[in-house]
Amino acid sequence: MRRTGLGVVALAVGCAGGGASTPAARPASASASAPASAFPARTAAAAPRDPSAPVGIASGDFHTCALRGDGTVRCWGRNEEGQLGDGTRRTRTAPVAVAGLAEVTRIALGANASCALLRDGTVRCWGAGKAWGDGRQKSNVPPTAVQGLRDVTTLDGGGLLMCAVRSGGRVVCWGDEGDARPPGASAPPAAGAVDVSVAEAHACALDGGGGVSCWGDSPWNGVAGPSLARPRLAGATQVTTGDAMACALLSTGGVSCWGRNDQGELGRAPDNDWHPEPLAVPLDGGVVRVTAGESHVCAIARDATVRCWGSNGDGELGRGKQGGPERPGVVPGLTGVVELALGADHACALTGDGAIWCWGSNAQGQLGDGTTERRTAPARVAW
Repeated sequence: MRRTGLGVVALAVGCAGGGASTPAARPASASASAPASAFPARTAAAAPRDPSAPVGIASGDFHTCALRGDGTVRCWGRNEEGQLGDGTRRTRTAPVAVAGLAEVTRIALGANASCALLRDGTVRCWGAGKAWGDGRQKSNVPPTAVQGLRDVTTLDGGGLLMCAVRSGGRVVCWGDEGDARPPGASAPPAAGAVDVSVAEAHACALDGGGGVSCWGDSPWNGVAGPSLARPRLAGATQVTTGDAMACALLSTGGVSCWGRNDQGELGRAPDNDWHPEPLAVPLDGGVVRVTAGESHVCAIARDATVRCWGSNGDGELGRGKQGGPERPGVVPGLTGVVELALGADHACALTGDGAIWCWGSNAQGQLGDGTTERRTAPARVAW
């Protein structure tokens, strides 16, 4: 997901230009033109023939972007800091082109900034914050290269932070990193990572052996309280982070989540406890991808339908109603889904025919249907 603010915390690592490396393998969150991955991610299983059709999607807190088959990007929603990349600060209720951007293989969104991974392994970002690796606060910046960053295989954003995996497996992060890590705190992997997921106050990385490690604010830094930094998982194939929680997709097709559960985001009745041990989410039939929003989570089942759970105050579970937290349930009428993107309180799905469907809060036009009306059931983006 990408949650409120782009300012994280003790997710601090070296700046983007501080050297590193990462495996060329790109799992779960790979994008349209990215190297082939072991399982679905930000790219349609069979890309539409029309090069202008969307092949990947990503959400920030209140904006959404789509990667097209021709390597260009369109965005919609909140634009107060230029995070849509169209050269204005006007909120857009329908997709607009990101100016001066091409050969994109993956997109990642934070609160006020958006970034794109290019075919040559470099990264360009636009919007506001400290998203360019030089430590300077900026606003309404057009797509601009992140200083010193190269050989990137994947990236993700959340809040005010962006993180990338470089060839060799080192995770590097940049943005508003907040306070330095306390002594003994967990840190981003220096090698071996194949994927990364970023939330507002923590991030998690997946390694090639199916293990997951996390870092960030306590209790994600492993220093005090129930440690969430090293979940006991075996055979993870994807990791996704939400607000103070995380979930992993397992090789069995199951999903396990850990962290906070005050909105039922762990797939069970809400409580006020921290859950350091991953809990199995009750899902039938197996899952091929899981994606977390701020306090809600959605998964693509093997039959290409979608199950969602967690908070539903704005209808972000897509069940035709608003209300309190919900257990896992099907999003009615949504089939053929190949990719999901969740924001603070909205969700979007890309289907194999190149259509994008969104639901939930639409106060900033983040659903892209040409209105600012809340949708409690999927509405098609005005592509």
